[in-house]
Amino acid sequence: MVFFWRRKSAKTALQNGEGGEEDDGQFELTNVGPYEIVAPIGSGGMGTVYKAIDRSRDMTVAIKVLDRRYDLDKKRRKRDYLGREVQIAASLNHPSIVRMNKEIVIQDDRYGNSRRCLIMEYIDGHNLKKHIEDRDLSMKQMLDVCLKLSHGLDFLHQNSVVHRDVKPANFLFSRDGSQVKIVDFGLSKSTASWRTRWMKESGGTRLYMSPEQLQKQALDARSDIFSFGITMFELFTGRHPCDGADTREIQKQLLNNSYKFEPMSKINPEVPKHLDRVILKALQRKLNKRYQSMTEMLLDLSRMGSSRI
Repeated sequence: MVFFWRRKSAKTALQNGEGGEEDDGQFELTNVGPYEIVAPIGSGGMGTVYKAIDRSRDMTVAIKVLDRRYDLDKKRRKRDYLGREVQIAASLNHPSIVRMNKEIVIQDDRYGNSRRCLIMEYIDGHNLKKHIEDRDLSMKQMLDVCLKLSHGLDFLHQNSVVHRDVKPANFLFSRDGSQVKIVDFGLSKSTASWRTRWMKESGGTRLYMSPEQLQKQALDARSDIFSFGITMFELFTGRHPCDGADTREIQKQLLNNSYKFEPMSKINPEVPKHLDRVILKALQRKLNKRYQSMTEMLLDLSRMGSSRI
């Protein structure tokens, strides 16, 4: 379902076909329906996410505004990333997965262009990438994060969804640290249909891609497990499992069987040996040696009781 909201545009915008923020500091939209845009949260190749408030209900939300290129470019439009998020959101209800409205809102931007927007739960803390950089989580907290995200990814996979862009920036914390949520399903696909069971579409973040994703081969939930292994390696050590000088070199190391991933305990002595084995199994390049499901990985992680930390 799609809802339309209209507002008057600036006169000078009629000849300007582009969205985005201008040098005058104004946002590309002032509101989306009853929600007033108050600040940008982040942006990427697919669009910008804003913090917005419905003042009459004292409700804060996050709103993703799809970049206009995805509507203007026929090939991008066909992929319909925002529609994909909405479709996936309809089937997901889990404490470790961000809640999303099940409708796309069409809103005129400041130039009179119709923009597609998705309203989501607002998470008021930082993403996992910042915590990795700041090294501000204890070993117990890191294991707790690992377990919560494992439950969320397992729920996705149990519902026939492969995320395809698992990385630290796509895990958000509440301000009090009690919740961590999986976000950004624009690249995800449901595998429920036999026509899409094996997916070869490109996309994702190369530093966190599985070997099969880098080679644009068939993908299933095991690709997310590899990406999650990289993310967890960074969480517990503060560094990527590859030591290449740039993205291209790291990509080669991810693909090269002769490059061996170090046990995390060699970098961080606080890491238990059992956890070393779990993450190294998630990072197996050969699919048949990797965890075959997130459920299987979660069982091994669950054995990591507080007595082991």
